[in-house]
This record gives sequence, structure tokens and C-alpha cells, in this order.
Amino acid sequence: MAAPRHAGAALLGAAMLLGLPAAAQTPLSPRPGAVPPSVNPPGPAVLPPVASPVPVRPPIAAPPAERPPAAAPPPAERPPPRTNARNGRERMAEPAQINGSEAPAPAVTTALARDLEAAMTIDAAGRGVLAGRAAVRARDAQVNSLIAGSPSIGGEARSDLRGPGTAREAALEFAAPIWLPGQRSALAGTVEAGVTEADRRFELRRLEVAGLLRDAYWAVGAAESDLRLARERLATARDIARDFDRRAHFGDISGTEALLGRNEVLTAEVEMARAGAALAVARAAYRTLTGGSDAALAAPGAGAGGMAGARPEPLPSRPDTRAHPALVAASAALDAAEAKLRLVEATPRDNPELGIYARSQYGSVTEQGTSLGVRFRLPLATEARNAPRRAEAEAERTKALAELEQAKRVLEGELQQARIRLSAAQQARRLAAERRSVAEQQMVAARSAFANGEIGAFDLFRVRQLQSEALAAEAQAANTLGRARSALNQAQGIIPE
Repeated sequence: MAAPRHAGAALLGAAMLLGLPAAAQTPLSPRPGAVPPSVNPPGPAVLPPVASPVPVRPPIAAPPAERPPAAAPPPAERPPPRTNARNGRERMAEPAQINGSEAPAPAVTTALARDLEAAMTIDAAGRGVLAGRAAVRARDAQVNSLIAGSPSIGGEARSDLRGPGTAREAALEFAAPIWLPGQRSALAGTVEAGVTEADRRFELRRLEVAGLLRDAYWAVGAAESDLRLARERLATARDIARDFDRRAHFGDISGTEALLGRNEVLTAEVEMARAGAALAVARAAYRTLTGGSDAALAAPGAGAGGMAGARPEPLPSRPDTRAHPALVAASAALDAAEAKLRLVEATPRDNPELGIYARSQYGSVTEQGTSLGVRFRLPLATEARNAPRRAEAEAERTKALAELEQAKRVLEGELQQARIRLSAAQQARRLAAERRSVAEQQMVAARSAFANGEIGAFDLFRVRQLQSEALAAEAQAANTLGRARSALNQAQGIIPE
């Protein structure tokens, strides 16, 4: 049985030539996986003005053989917008740090950022994006391989039917697919583009969760404002009721008028109980979104209109970066589609296969001994194979391009609407403050007139109702203004930092 041992030795040598992975790391070796860094640098980023429709792209050129990862610039120096040499499209620049036109609120802003991070750790969509990113990065294992796929081992044995030991033949073969010209670099391009797209999609999801968090934050602020107004109304009602009881005791007013004060106290207590329950529900909804974190709700200070626990966000002074996560994600999706199209163009056929075999013959045969051979298999390119792949890649590229153009139009519209709402909210806030000031003056005059006997209890409570309505309208206007500022930051792609 020496012949099979010779065949095995020859096969081992062939495996060392074709199948063993490279000991040295190639330029395309995978980098350690990590959670994608935040696209938004410290400080808010803003939505750019929408450009004209994307120009028609020239045919896609083949990429260079190797594409090493570019080093990230320091946070203080962001690169200017650059043009994609492959398609002539202006790429999205990295977000630039924006100095706010108003004094920032570090405590609340940082607390919102902490709550946002807590929400992202339990967000199912965000975790799914990270898992998809890891799956794309895992394709680096194929890029770093010396062969284009999995190797194979085969063999055969033959015996002459004239009798045992008369003539025998055994063969072992080792084969492996080999790379097509440009296929490896094109595959590496799809990996890098896919990882970048996942990073941008994760930042877009972060912005979406930030929008949900902002809505929940201002819902708590509105509930706190309602509770504060109810508490103030109850305190005032009790004060007036005590005054009514005292005056009814001395006979200055009738008992029927004194009952008005007690009725107002009971009404205020019911309203306070309702406002307390609404606040508990709003806080529970906020904690559900963040997984229990409520750092922003516990932040010290009060915002506009005395709304406890709700501070309006600062607005940026220079909305000029073209780094909105939706635009960047759409651009990354287009890059990924183009990388896939280049891979399709670089692989017009299945991978060729190169094999080395060892054959051993002994017995009643013409030639005895062991021989080595090489076998090569080249699949042919056919339109039946390539047409569906090419059409699918073109369709994906067309869809990504259309989504990028649509994202520009939608975001421009959202930005314009947010600015209009902010302007209207600011005007409503000023008018509500003036109305509250007038109502307070009316209430002071009415209390004085009631004490002097100039008006009755019904007139006093009518003025008190006007004051309550004015206070509620001012609180609602303050909350609406805070929501409008957050909506503008949301439309500009600013994530709490």
C-alpha cells in the first residue's frame, strides 16, 4: 500500500500550494468590530439647503485594486465636501460643530444625551442595524482569503474486474476557486460601503429615537405645567374660600355666595388629582422609552414660562453643514448600490477552479507508480446568468438615487415648516405673556373691589376664571414654543449631545 501514501504526500503538497491562508495580514484584513461612532460630532449639526436635482452620472469606472481605509480627521478639522470621482456626485461632508446663537443648557442637554444613549441600548431597530453591520464586516474573511471560495478534496479508486490485485488505480485531487481580475477589490468595496451604510443608518435611527424622546420629554413638561397650575389654582381657591367663610360668618355676604368658594376648592382638587395622574402616565411613558432612565426629567432649573423640568433646546447659529443623518444615510445607500453594481460587472462568470491531483497505478498495468497532474475549470459567461444580476443591481442603484433626491425634498419641506411653526410659537408666547399680565392686573383689581363691596362673588370668580385661562394659555404657549424649537433641531438633524 505504498502507492496511496505517495498520493497522500503529493496531495498535501498541493494543498500547501493552493489552499492554506496567508500568514501575513493583507491590506484588506478585517478591522476589529466595534459599535459605529456617532456621525454627529460634539455640537449640533444642521440640515443643508436642498440642492438642485442630482445630475446624471457618467458610467461607473472600476475602482483601484486596493482601497485602504481612510484615516478619520480630527474632530476640530472636518473635511470640506468632496466629489466622488466615480460618479461625479458631491458627497456629504462630515458634520461640523455649530456654535449656538443662545446660551446652551449643559445640564439638560447632557441629561437628554444620557437618556438617548439609554434608549438606544434597548432599541430593537438600532440593535438590528448593528447586527447587520457585523454581518457585513464578517465578509472580510472572504476578502482576506487567497482563494475565492471554499476548497474541495476529491478522489477515486478503480480496480480491474479480471481478478483481485490484477490492476488497481487510485487518485486524490485538491481544487480551489481562484479570483477573477478585479473581483477581490470589488468585493472589498462592497464590504466597506455596506459597513458605512450601516453606520449611517444607525445614526439615522438615533435621530429618530431622539425625536421620540423629545416628544416624550415635552409631554412630561406639559403635564408638570398642568400640575403646577392646578396646585396654584387650589391654593388660590382655598384662600378665597376662607375669605368667603369669614365674611359669611360676619354677614357681609350670603351663604350661597360662600358656597361658590367651596365649590371652587373641590373643582381645583379634582383638577389637581387629574393633573397628577397625567404626569405619572407621562413619566412612565418616558421611562419606558429609555428603559428606566429619566436624567433629563430630574435636571435642575426651569424653562420658559416657569415650566419645571422642561428647558427649551438652544438653536444653532449656522445651519450650513449638509450632514443631516437622513441625507448621509441615503448617500451611503447609493454608494453601497454602486459598489454592488461594480462587483456584478467584475464577475461576468463563476470563479474558475484550479486543481492538483495525484494518481497511483499498480498491478497489471502499462505504467506503474505515482504521477501528478493539474486540472483547470473555466465557467463561461452567459447572458442568462448575468442579465438578472445586472438588472437587479441597476434597479437597486436607481432606487437609492431616487430616495436620495426625495430625502432632500422632504427634509427641505420639513425644515421650512419647522421654521414657520417656531415663528408662530414665539409670537403666541409673547401674546400669552401679555394676556397673563393683564389678567393678573384684573384679578388684583377684582379682589380689591370685592373687599370694598363693589362687586359680588360671581364677578370675582368670573375674573378668576379669566386669570386661570390666561395662565393655562401661557403655559401651553411655552410648551408649544419648546416643542417648536426641538422640532426645528430635529428637522436640522441635530442630536442631543
